[in-house]
Amino acid sequence: MDFQSACYETLIVISPTVSEGEKKKILYNVETFLKREGEILYTVNWGTKKLAYFINKKNYGLFYIFYCKLLKSSVKKIAKQITQNENIIRFLIIKITKKSKYYLYERFNIILNNE
Repeated sequence: MDFQSACYETLIVISPTVSEGEKKKILYNVETFLKREGEILYTVNWGTKKLAYFINKKNYGLFYIFYCKLLKSSVKKIAKQITQNENIIRFLIIKITKKSKYYLYERFNIILNNE
C-alpha cells in the first residue's frame, strides 16, 4: 500500500443535456468522493466548451477541474467511481509535477501545497 500522497488534476466533462439539479448532484458526488480519498486543494469551473469531436452525439461539454492531494492507490478507485456515472462523458486524472505547479502559479495564480 502506498502512503505517499501527491497532487493530481482531475478533469471531468459532464453532458450538456443534464439538468441543473443533476449537475449539482454529480459535482457533489465527485467532490465528496475526492474528499473521502484525499483533499481538494482548488476547484475550477471551466464552463461549457466545444469538444474536439462528438462524444455520445454531443458537441459540447461542461468542464470542471479539481486539483487535489491523493494517495496513489486512490486514483483507480476515483476513476472507477467516475466511470459509473453515465452523465460524465469524459474524465482525465494526471499527476502534477513541480514544473506544473510553477506553471499553474505563474499563469493562473493557483497555489498548490508543495511537498
